[in-house]
Amino acid sequence: MHAGWREYLKQRLKTPSKFYSVGLEFGEDSIQVSVLTDELQNITWVKQQLLPIHDWQKHLRNYVSQESLTNTPCHVVLSPSHYQIQQLEKPQVSDSELAQALVWSVKDLMPNQEDIVVDYFELPVQSAGENKVNVVALPENTFEELTDGIMHTGLDLKSISILELIMADLVESDDDAILTLVQESCQEMCLNIIKGGQVYFSRRLRGYENLPTFSEEELQMGVGDNLSVEIQRSMDYFESQLRQAPVKKILLAIESPHLEKLAQMMQQLTFMTVEPMHIDVKHAEELTYRSSFIGSLGAAFVQKNGSANEN
Repeated sequence: MHAGWREYLKQRLKTPSKFYSVGLEFGEDSIQVSVLTDELQNITWVKQQLLPIHDWQKHLRNYVSQESLTNTPCHVVLSPSHYQIQQLEKPQVSDSELAQALVWSVKDLMPNQEDIVVDYFELPVQSAGENKVNVVALPENTFEELTDGIMHTGLDLKSISILELIMADLVESDDDAILTLVQESCQEMCLNIIKGGQVYFSRRLRGYENLPTFSEEELQMGVGDNLSVEIQRSMDYFESQLRQAPVKKILLAIESPHLEKLAQMMQQLTFMTVEPMHIDVKHAEELTYRSSFIGSLGAAFVQKNGSANEN
């Protein structure tokens, strides 16, 4: 009883944060931090910081203290290197038993047999006769380290999501389908087709991990052609198997110095509108948007959109 009272008092005595939200993206070798404020419903991007992944709890705790971010709502997005995602047949069990049933289903597909935690999301439409779920899995000790570490920094952890789902919060797709290509540094490319704020199709593209380092000449030596073929295959599946109207636009979030050139090449090859993806947000004068910020900014905007896809 006494412990319960202490926890209640601790919550009551929390000092409200002057900031609106903190978005954290856990990448391969760093953590991206984006901070938003909200004055009279005018959301502004005010801080951006890159922290090393090694001993990240100490670095993040120091940053939170230094910038007076204690008690700020915090939303986390994991880059693809931190989790496995599999599409599996939905077990024939009750909803209350589904998560546990999926643990056993996906554990056999993991590279080792350590304990895991899973969550899942269902796609709005599926091919005829299919009943599948997308299962997200990560090691249990990684999940505990993540949640405990963030809470010990003083941030108010609200949600944990993944890169594929964050895209749906950022793209204004309405009734028109939009295809997004997002790539973190030296990682697999995430292809999503989004419609009406939901992910309808998602896959990883392997073999493009070094694309951000390519010169214009290297991009023209078959890379654009191969990437366009992969995009066309995905759009064909979306139209023919899922029976959806054609994709209207392609958005690129790739940290390449030649992104505009890559967009032009792909537009010529796909005969579609292809543009670099950009988050239109009011920001502090010293901040400049880059594709590599999209994960942490997307996470920070979860507070505005009121969604927590993964937790």
